[in-house]
Amino acid sequence: MNFSELVNDFLVVVTGTVYDQAVFRVVCDGYTAPINAGAFVDLVNRGFYNGMSIQRSDGFVVQTGDPEPENTEGVHGFKNSDGTLPLEVFAEGDKEPTYETTLEDDGRPLAQPKLPFSVYGTLAMARSEDNANDASTQFFFLLFDPELTTAGRNLMDGRFSTFGYVVEGNRLLSNVEVGDKIISAKVVSGIDNLVVPK
Repeated sequence: MNFSELVNDFLVVVTGTVYDQAVFRVVCDGYTAPINAGAFVDLVNRGFYNGMSIQRSDGFVVQTGDPEPENTEGVHGFKNSDGTLPLEVFAEGDKEPTYETTLEDDGRPLAQPKLPFSVYGTLAMARSEDNANDASTQFFFLLFDPELTTAGRNLMDGRFSTFGYVVEGNRLLSNVEVGDKIISAKVVSGIDNLVVPK
């Protein structure tokens, strides 16, 4: 999947090189997070994120996906049958993902997810603090800092549906700002693996 061309209103400067756009290549893991990765890929394929603004960029995460950011009521975005996605975490040693509960609430606070928040550009669905199952269309990239979110010892692992990583362009994520726009996001391979629920 090529999550491409997050364009700033200004030039991006990274390690002395000037860019007029940021291009990210993302790999989604539909085996470890089939529902969340599949929903995201489906939305990308439908063009849902094209033209959408970045809504959060605070040095910790870069987040977008809410087409109505000023509206504080209800679930926003493209609706499935009830408008939400369940929390989906596939822990090491499990045969399938755990749904609708955090690993901590499942009595396994030390269990490690197969897709941990361990790299700069980890991709996950955003959700509210008090509901593990109200993700919809909002997603975020973690700007991993080993001092703040130590791999295997952070508070985010097992609490969010992680479903992929930025594999190209992740060093540009820190330059993305609120208000920057996604010009286009498109699936460049693997769409034949997407199974849309009936």
